[in-house]
Amino acid sequence: MRNIVLASSSPRRKDLLEQIKLPFEIIPSDIEENISELSGTPAKKAEQLSYQKARDVADKVQKGLILGADTIVVIDDEILGKPKDSEDAYNMLKKLSGKEHEVITGICLLDLDNKIELIQHETTFVKFIELDDEKIKAYIKSGEAFGKAGSYAAQGVGAIFVKGIKGCYSNIVGLPLNRLGNMLEKLNEKIIK
Repeated sequence: MRNIVLASSSPRRKDLLEQIKLPFEIIPSDIEENISELSGTPAKKAEQLSYQKARDVADKVQKGLILGADTIVVIDDEILGKPKDSEDAYNMLKKLSGKEHEVITGICLLDLDNKIELIQHETTFVKFIELDDEKIKAYIKSGEAFGKAGSYAAQGVGAIFVKGIKGCYSNIVGLPLNRLGNMLEKLNEKIIK
């Protein structure tokens, strides 16, 4: 298995790659995550951002396997990125309260040695419990809402908001490991030998 360059500073993606024992290093992308400037469906936008991140890092390293990913939350056709502030986090959590939403991760693998680009996405459906204002405000005060699409961390305290999941759990954490495994196999890279 070749070493992967993760084009992300996300501690959750780092943890997920460590969980499946992949050899990797981290070189974060410097691109601005400006999803509103992209066109297409939310899934296509997530794919485009994952590609931009991977391409940015590929231009720096120029060889090997580059992994880019971007996770968004979609509810009622509205894309929820990372909250800008407490008010933004509150509004996002209020929208998610009692409803089902989609978590979409665009994932891009660039094999620079063989000039192969794989770009896909994974969608997971997440149903939230009803959240009252007190719970939302306490969660925001905890600080966990920040730096995460949709203002929650399903792998943290935010797990208490999740009533149900349809699809890939690791996707809602930030990286769909099953999809990544399938993509790596297409490049003749095996996680399990």
